[in-house]
Amino acid sequence: MYEDLLKNEYMNRLVQHIEDNMSSKLDVELLSHAGYVSHAKLYRGFYNLTGHSVKEYIRKRRLSNALALIKTSDFTFTDIAMRCGYSSHQSLCRSIKQMLGMTPTEYKDGDYYYFFPPFYGEPLQSVTVSTETIPRTFRVLFYHSSLIDIEDVSVNTFIKAVPNYNGRIFGKNGKQEGNKFCYELYLSDMDADCHLLKSYGFETTYEVPCITAMFATSLVRNDGQKINAAWDYLYSEWLQNSMFEYTNESYYEEYILKNNKITKLKLHLPIQKRSEETKITLINNPGLHFIAAKDKGYNAEKIASQTVVDYLMVHYPYIVKTSRELYLRKELNSYVCGIRINSELPLMGNENIMRITTDQNNYLVLVSTVMGDYDRYADLLLSFARDNGMIADKKGIFAVYDAKISYDNLSIKLYCPIKIDTK
Repeated sequence: MYEDLLKNEYMNRLVQHIEDNMSSKLDVELLSHAGYVSHAKLYRGFYNLTGHSVKEYIRKRRLSNALALIKTSDFTFTDIAMRCGYSSHQSLCRSIKQMLGMTPTEYKDGDYYYFFPPFYGEPLQSVTVSTETIPRTFRVLFYHSSLIDIEDVSVNTFIKAVPNYNGRIFGKNGKQEGNKFCYELYLSDMDADCHLLKSYGFETTYEVPCITAMFATSLVRNDGQKINAAWDYLYSEWLQNSMFEYTNESYYEEYILKNNKITKLKLHLPIQKRSEETKITLINNPGLHFIAAKDKGYNAEKIASQTVVDYLMVHYPYIVKTSRELYLRKELNSYVCGIRINSELPLMGNENIMRITTDQNNYLVLVSTVMGDYDRYADLLLSFARDNGMIADKKGIFAVYDAKISYDNLSIKLYCPIKIDTK
């Protein structure tokens, strides 16, 4: 753990060194010598901390700085190229064309914005990106009346049934059947004697072929709160800031045993390189309408969401069945949650229900297919607005989650009302 902290501290200093010398030549060999580490350790450590290779990070940060100047300054493209570490005007143009498919002039005159923020992260735990193989396994299903700690219960019950098992054990949540919750175990020892499993509450199913894919993996102690926090960090924070996206394939939890007791879990999140970058655009009033409710305190988001659904089920049930866009605005101690509607509907006297309509002339809109942390996306928009001479209305930021594909594959749009600073 102490070694991880030292490594992360060094990597954060390295990020700061890159930021301070962006206009200079940043050679990976010099960076590794400065930190007294090998090329391999530099690449691996930086990659695992930020989700980007060193070269990829430098390339995107230089481009982001250059594009901000193209939008907001009167410098020539040649001046901007020199200020941002490009060897020539042509090199800058080539980089913009490769990333955005447009010329510098087209970017300056358009309403599209590219922004890649500097990484200043405090990692919750170490993450490793690599190609991993989940071996050929046999799947068994464990059903239980309670969802709480079903993972530990299923593994411990299996160990009780097969005490001499020597293979690897993987798991993931299964499909609920009636009032029974399910957890799936994947067992690598195909020759283990599992004939007693049914008497312990298991259902044996079928053989699963081996899977080789790119995963973000992380080790975590066997503690329910730490496991949940680790998954949240992987999916919402690390993934959001990385160059990867979730593939929507199966995730896995691998159980590390010592003396027949679970000591650690290795989390496997399947990933791939992002098909596109997070986009920011400047638009006029989008003309959006929502039915929403507000609540504060414990479980406020869930309560506000349920209030809206209950109201609509009584008065406008077709909206619940057809709408796939969900509204969220976070305030200091409360949440405002809603569902998008096509036009303004009359309210039926429920004092807990409100109608929300966009009413500003200009909005910055961040679009991402990577489900990330609301606050981090909001900070990114605010940082972008500052860098591009805009005055942002922080209190007016809201998110729209789009479930047109499925509720398991949401995309997000974050809207920030702004004023253009013309001084």
